[in-house]
Amino acid sequence: MDLLEYQAKQLFEQVDIPILPSQSISDPSELKNLHIPYPIVLKSQVLASGRAKAGGVKFVENTIDAIAAAQSIFNLPIEGEYPEVILAEARYDAENEFFLAIMLDYALKRPVLLGSSHGGINIEILLDNLQTCVIEEEFSPFYARRLVKQMGLTGKAIASVSKIIEKMYDLFLTHDLDIIEINPLAINANGEVMALDGKIRLNDYALNRHPNLLKSLTRETHQASSTTNQYHHYNSIAKEVNKPILTLDFDSNLAIISDAIDTTIFTVNFLIFKEQKINSCYLLLNENIKNKKEQVDELFSSILDNSNIDVVLINVSCWSDIIDLLIQKIEQYFQKQTPISAIRSEDRADRATGVRFFQTESSWKKKSSQPIRQIHWILRVSTSDILISPEKLNGLPIHYINELENTIALTIKYSQLALKQKDLS
Repeated sequence: MDLLEYQAKQLFEQVDIPILPSQSISDPSELKNLHIPYPIVLKSQVLASGRAKAGGVKFVENTIDAIAAAQSIFNLPIEGEYPEVILAEARYDAENEFFLAIMLDYALKRPVLLGSSHGGINIEILLDNLQTCVIEEEFSPFYARRLVKQMGLTGKAIASVSKIIEKMYDLFLTHDLDIIEINPLAINANGEVMALDGKIRLNDYALNRHPNLLKSLTRETHQASSTTNQYHHYNSIAKEVNKPILTLDFDSNLAIISDAIDTTIFTVNFLIFKEQKINSCYLLLNENIKNKKEQVDELFSSILDNSNIDVVLINVSCWSDIIDLLIQKIEQYFQKQTPISAIRSEDRADRATGVRFFQTESSWKKKSSQPIRQIHWILRVSTSDILISPEKLNGLPIHYINELENTIALTIKYSQLALKQKDLS
């Protein structure tokens, strides 16, 4: 279960991670009794990404403007989600912004510290400067300082940022969190650090071990969680979805499509651990944009223009309409490559996952006079409470798997198979 920003900051406050003075607003009229000085920033409290670009973050200088802005934000759906709460927060003059996160490495089965000297929404720069540090034994401040030095920080910033990482790990461990992230962690001219935005994902299966956790949060917290826990949007935004945010190995035949930084890092990390090379990574824009179809068309064209790509792994945190559009593009591509008469029931096979895909290819290959470029599409949706029926995939040759390890294994299998077929041709 993902927490909203202001909920995450309530937990930050419990371990003395610095946060700005703020006030939760459930009605615009409450701004008349605001307890923090202007200027302030108003933030829509939804789990969907792209709040600022969608108009869900507004800077205001006085009460009149704040009330008008709050009314606009409350009536603004982002990915179909209306905010029940707005966070009114003091503004902060940041000199530098960092990215910090802690998550579990599923391959190593160990916690991993992640940090970048360039935080914020510029994903390309963030990933280019991303550093990792595996917690190989019991956690100690040594690991925090190691990560900070890998990030290239110097002077007083080493101690102050290391201390934040130690406090993050305390929350991560004591509350059985799946993920904890601060992006950005800002530092001002005086060297003071401040968590400007935070994201926390609770482990659904561990909640029974922490019965007081949700009770300790505000009433709005529990209500918002119960109404939005099927939205596992936890994303950062790439400026151009049609271009890969990360190009790793031009000789590889594998592309990755994801909808969140943490999911991208998980996927890349797991594949590299398995010694699987990756050609490029794409980040889906999962936000309230007008022309999603055009975005998907450009992403799809970018993949098809790369003749090296034979396998595409789509590893996303939730099923959204942008995934539906991507599946429609796969269907259009497949129909162009394969005559309808070639799609027969005997060409399909049931798998243990319950999803059908084409097992044999010879029947339809023989019926096409045009050279066929076969691309293996592998789909994983990490949200545990979403079950996708075979019918939703329209009988397409898309391999749908829930388990991460099986997804990675199948991806590697088809990548190696495609390389062997190229060697034989």
